[in-house]
Amino acid sequence: MKVIGLCGKLASGKDTFADYLVRRHGFSKITMSDIIIKEMESQGIKDIDRQKIQQFSKEMKEKYGNDIWAKACIEYARKNRLRRVVISGIRDSAELEFFRTLGDDFKLVCIKADREIRFKRVKQRKSLKDVETFADFIKQEVDEGKLYDLYDKCEEVADYVINNNGLLIGLYAAAEELLKKLGW
Repeated sequence: MKVIGLCGKLASGKDTFADYLVRRHGFSKITMSDIIIKEMESQGIKDIDRQKIQQFSKEMKEKYGNDIWAKACIEYARKNRLRRVVISGIRDSAELEFFRTLGDDFKLVCIKADREIRFKRVKQRKSLKDVETFADFIKQEVDEGKLYDLYDKCEEVADYVINNNGLLIGLYAAAEELLKKLGW
């Protein structure tokens, strides 16, 4: 199994990058938050929002270890016999450490974009998980930086860094270049 892990700040383009790999190259996409939400739903938790996801994730990490969601992603991929996987939302060094045990079959990619561009994307996507004002966006970033130890260090630990300040075509070209470099 080949695994590309994605990290990056809010609205940097992680899911857009992942969705491209799914559409064009047959990857299967797993998002950490989807795995967490499925577990929350299985436990009967309702009205799930970003804060509830973060709180639940934190509680489970305290109980079972910081790599619980990384292990759940790989378990899901193996159970479903997935051969090429892109995992969006790696934010914790324990998760990264677990993924690194996959050796050369795992690569971490940081998707980065300027804060103003990312906020503009948040406003355009109109997700229920997103905030309304730039001040709230900055606060959300600060909060995520406190919650996740890789949030502000993504570029430093990534195998590859992709700048996503431009058009979608540039992000797609970067995806093609990455797969070419990897021979995947």
